[in-house]
Amino acid sequence: MPQQLRVAVVGCGGIARRVYLPLLDASETVRISAVVDVSADVLKAMSTRYPQATLHASAKGLNPDDHDCALVLTPIKEGVDAHYEPVLALMEAGLPTLCEKPLSAYLDRAQEMVEAARRSHALLLMSVNRRFTPVYLRAREFFEGHHIELCVVEKSGGGAIFREPVTNSIHVLDAMRWLCGELAEVVGWSTAEAEASTGAAVSMRFEGGTLGSFSMSRGAGRWIERLELHGSGRTALVDAPRRVTLAAGGEETVFAPDAQRWHLDEAERWGFKAQLEHFFACVRGEEEPHMSASDTLSSHRLAEQLRVMADEQQRQ
Repeated sequence: MPQQLRVAVVGCGGIARRVYLPLLDASETVRISAVVDVSADVLKAMSTRYPQATLHASAKGLNPDDHDCALVLTPIKEGVDAHYEPVLALMEAGLPTLCEKPLSAYLDRAQEMVEAARRSHALLLMSVNRRFTPVYLRAREFFEGHHIELCVVEKSGGGAIFREPVTNSIHVLDAMRWLCGELAEVVGWSTAEAEASTGAAVSMRFEGGTLGSFSMSRGAGRWIERLELHGSGRTALVDAPRRVTLAAGGEETVFAPDAQRWHLDEAERWGFKAQLEHFFACVRGEEEPHMSASDTLSSHRLAEQLRVMADEQQRQ
């Protein structure tokens, strides 16, 4: 394997420009070997930024011998499920791939993508960066060896989102599974306008006995992501991504990652940088993947279960 990993970037939209391209540009251990985008204007701009990279309108045009891994950063929104075809092409080529969440807006397609990875024995990771976010990690460490009795999560914001639990809240739903284990039962209510999910109030019971609560409103006045863990005389209150308050034995401390350094950029606060470094370490064979394909599908199934609640309730 070359000293610098050769990375093919599939999709150069918002998440790529804000997060991934700056991280790749700052790295001394990787280089962008290819850029894939459906827009000729984007490819022209990227050819100036990365003159050594090959340019492609489709991931099917990538020669696997010229690249060590790929990032799939294409959009998912109503009428556009743009992770599906690139990931299938990359799995057929045998290229290790990190795909932005979700794998697909549709569960059957996500299952097909994971099956394609299984057949080709190619690494496929989905971005669930909350598992690498400093405040979430600190809350998990605080409860190491202690039973979580209750996990409460809210993720709200403004404006309805296409298939929201799957395309947006899957991050925090995966974090609930990561912290509390597998689910035994889910009950609750959700609302939607056609394919756009607008709200949810859900109760959960995990196999280990932990109780959970998830709420979401797309009619909120500001963006909110909060997580509470309680149990064994301990409490962790996460106000993502900037702080977590830890309480036990009548004493309370606040962990704020920015207090450890002069400044953390958003990619570090949200765990994108650490997750990307982990992916590259897996490609090099230095680490084992943090998340299996079956684990990925379990989070997809939970998100889909919450999404279809609105359909079922409307039919009643």
